[in-house]
Amino acid sequence: MASSETSPAALPIGREVQKLLDLHGIQSSFINYAGEDVEIPHSNRLAVLSLMGVELTPASDVGAVLESCQEISRGHWLPPASVIPVDREATVALRIPGIDLEVTFNWQITAENGQRFDGSFEPRHLPEINQFQAPSAPGSIRQLTLPPLPAGYHSLRLSQPDQHKEFRLIAAPDRGYTPQWAESNQKLAGISLHLYELHSSRNWGIGDFTDLLDFTRRAAESGLNFVVLNPLHILDELAPDQCSPYSPLDRRFLNPLYIDVEVEADFRDSSDIMDYVARPAFEERLQELRDAELVDYESINHIKHTVLSKMFKHFKQQHLEVNSERAEAFRSWLQGKGEALTRFGEFQAARHRLSMNMARHEDFHFYLQWLAESQLQACQDLAIVNGMAIGLIRDLAVGSNRRSAEVQLNPDLFCSAASVGAPPDPFAPQGQNWGLPPMNPLALKNTGFTHFIELLKDNMAHCGALRIDHIMSLMRLWWCPGEDHSGTGAYVAYPAEELFAITRLESHRQQCVIIGEDLGVVPPRIRQLMSESAVFSNLLFYFEKYDAMHFRHPRDWNRKALAMVANHDVPTLAAWWSKSDLTLRNEIGLFENPDQLNAAISARESDLIQILHWLNELHLLPDVWTDFNIHRNFDASLCQAILQAVTGSEAQLVSLQPEDLCLIHKPINIPGTSDEYPNWRRKLPVTVDELFGEPGRNNMLHVFVGSRGAE
Repeated sequence: MASSETSPAALPIGREVQKLLDLHGIQSSFINYAGEDVEIPHSNRLAVLSLMGVELTPASDVGAVLESCQEISRGHWLPPASVIPVDREATVALRIPGIDLEVTFNWQITAENGQRFDGSFEPRHLPEINQFQAPSAPGSIRQLTLPPLPAGYHSLRLSQPDQHKEFRLIAAPDRGYTPQWAESNQKLAGISLHLYELHSSRNWGIGDFTDLLDFTRRAAESGLNFVVLNPLHILDELAPDQCSPYSPLDRRFLNPLYIDVEVEADFRDSSDIMDYVARPAFEERLQELRDAELVDYESINHIKHTVLSKMFKHFKQQHLEVNSERAEAFRSWLQGKGEALTRFGEFQAARHRLSMNMARHEDFHFYLQWLAESQLQACQDLAIVNGMAIGLIRDLAVGSNRRSAEVQLNPDLFCSAASVGAPPDPFAPQGQNWGLPPMNPLALKNTGFTHFIELLKDNMAHCGALRIDHIMSLMRLWWCPGEDHSGTGAYVAYPAEELFAITRLESHRQQCVIIGEDLGVVPPRIRQLMSESAVFSNLLFYFEKYDAMHFRHPRDWNRKALAMVANHDVPTLAAWWSKSDLTLRNEIGLFENPDQLNAAISARESDLIQILHWLNELHLLPDVWTDFNIHRNFDASLCQAILQAVTGSEAQLVSLQPEDLCLIHKPINIPGTSDEYPNWRRKLPVTVDELFGEPGRNNMLHVFVGSRGAE
């Protein structure tokens, strides 16, 4: 550990140090869960600055460090990327050194559609906005007017006789994509699903895209208009125990475990594969994986990748080597994917260089993405053909894990010594550390936001809407040291105006509605940006309260929102009512003492009695519950009443879980645990047909859908 003489914590926060912290977006305070203004310790802020690679000691020339960082931040003449309006004249602010005020500049805009505009100017003739002081000489900030441009990413080239620079212009609509159902305030019902939890008689121990096809078809037949999915990001097959969909290998690519190998021609046409899967030992093992209550990621990884490797070998020999029509389709798809997939394939091949199967070839990893994309697109196509207004709603995780391809391939963008998390609160007194390295906001800006654009493009594909997990990350993130769990950290600001503009642009290009997960403590500015950008909010039934006691009347719920009965971070309705989630948390040691458990039980019982009164006021309380006995076992009648209250809310989108239709107690995930509980593995106890076909569940779905209506 550094001594007090050299530690950044020993530095006074003088004017230049403060400017340096501000430049990097390291905030000095925040409003906590109780509405209190919390000052962030200087030592925390300096520690976060160090995580960004800016090391300060008492011997540092802070002024020189500041000037260097300012030059990088401001860019040469212009920032690397500027947001402008669509089809209207726009202005950009040029930073011109004093010696260049009389120099002739030429400018040329190349629009994304190939259209070109050009002109020239002398900065001294442009309106002056402000002045600045550079180390060598004063400079002037001048306003340059640009012609109207269509929505898209355009290139601006500025040149002098001896130098030139190129900049990105982001012409973004004022609002995100808003389809007819959203404009007309139509109310839609849907269902939330973790794909891997689907149980069927034909899959290979994990829900796959054919299961999703069946699930989507049955959901559409039930009158549901969307299916909310877990993140489908690829996980690390070399670390199968790390199976959280919110800690992936790369958010830009799909998980090959969701591929249904049996529907592919390369599976059916290979005699080698037919012989391999026909072996009694293989069939027996496959049945064991199907029957298991938990997803066995390690075994499924081995079996599926073995067969996928054989499929690629067949595809290579029978198609790629003879340039078949199928090979042409693959190459055409690959040509449109760009450098990101190429680098990912190289990364994966290098990790498997000692493998005896096809995983050591980069083309194999391209092939997996090709199959996965094709099968996912088929699910969205089926949803729309079957009358769903939205279809699939995908989920974008807030980051990838430290060893991931996404982080390792972008070392200048991600700060791998840091982690994203949350500040201390009553539920996590030591704060939260999610183990996901954050992007450096300055590096993000200096690359023209390319990585963020890629993330949105890839995750808005093959769906009707995208839920952005922790949308507050577009404005700020809590940074903490990589493995630190002591609560040390600080909020770091992100260029929210630019990130929301890009989100709006991509939503139009992909015709994809945006939903922002904004649960918890969220700055008012985020809610304002969401509203202005036509981004839907995300509500949870449990948290919709006027205060700590009273549940909010459904008519007072946010209209532009996706309201969920529950999600993966909270207990199911049955567990919540029975308090079995609290019992489970106590059994695995999440309560420090009996007093904490008793306080949680007391608070829950208060909620339960409030819910019965809430339902009674809504005229939805079942007759059997009019004695207000909170110790009665949860049943289908009470579940249906809660579902009916939620679906009758003002929220345009409402979603339930299969777990609640089935009155399941076991959670899919317990936040704050890793080895203590098998998170992200629990399967549903019923098949898709049993879920939608059982009369009681079918009736609950009918009421849930029937309580929706257009205004």
